[in-house]
Amino acid sequence: MKNRVEKERSFWNSYAQKYDAFIHNNASKTYETLLTHLAKDTHQAKNLLEIATGTGIIALKMSAHVTNIIAIDIAPEMISVAKEKCVQQSIGNVDFRLGDSCHLEFDNNSFDTIIASNVLHLLYSPDLAIQEMKRVLKDDGQIIIPTYCHGANLRSHVISRLMGLFGFKARTRWTLKAFENFVTSNGLKTVKTEVIHDKIPLVYLIAQKG
Repeated sequence: MKNRVEKERSFWNSYAQKYDAFIHNNASKTYETLLTHLAKDTHQAKNLLEIATGTGIIALKMSAHVTNIIAIDIAPEMISVAKEKCVQQSIGNVDFRLGDSCHLEFDNNSFDTIIASNVLHLLYSPDLAIQEMKRVLKDDGQIIIPTYCHGANLRSHVISRLMGLFGFKARTRWTLKAFENFVTSNGLKTVKTEVIHDKIPLVYLIAQKG
C-alpha cells in the first residue's frame, strides 16, 4: 500500500501547479458540462464528500449549492493549491484535507452525497475505493462517479495509451457497459447514466446503495 500511495502522491504533486491550466486547455467544454450536471444533482446535499478533489475545481464550484463539503486528495501539493483558491474566493464551507480514496477516515453513513470524478480508472484498487464510498454513504444517499471510459472505442484506447506515456496511466480501461457492470457488481444500483462526449467518453453515472 505504501508504495502505491507514494507513487500516486509523487505524480500528482508534480502536476499541482499546472493542473488547472491542463484542464482549461484540454477539457474545458467537458468540465463546463460536468459542472452543470453536478450543480443540478447536488443542490440539496447537506454533507458532501469529494474524493480526489485535486485543486478543488469541483468542490469550490459546488460550494454554492451544498451546505458542507469535505474534499480529500492524496497529494499535499494539490490540497495546498485548493486551499489557496478557497481563501482567494472567500469560501467558508469547504474543508480540504489529505486523504486516501481506498482508506477513508470517516464513520459509516456520514455523507448524503459523494463525488468521485475522473479517478476510479486511475486507481490500482477501484473496487476497494467504491466499497469505502458505500461504507461512508448514508442509506438514502447518492454516489456520483463521472469516469472516463478509456476502452470505449479504438480511438479512446489509442489516446489512453499515448496519455500513459506522459504519466496519466489508466489502470482500468472500461467500456461504457463494463463500467456500469463494475458499479452494479459492487452492490450499487445505477439511477442515472449519461455520456459526455469527448476524445475519451466521460460516463456521468449516479448510483445508490442496492
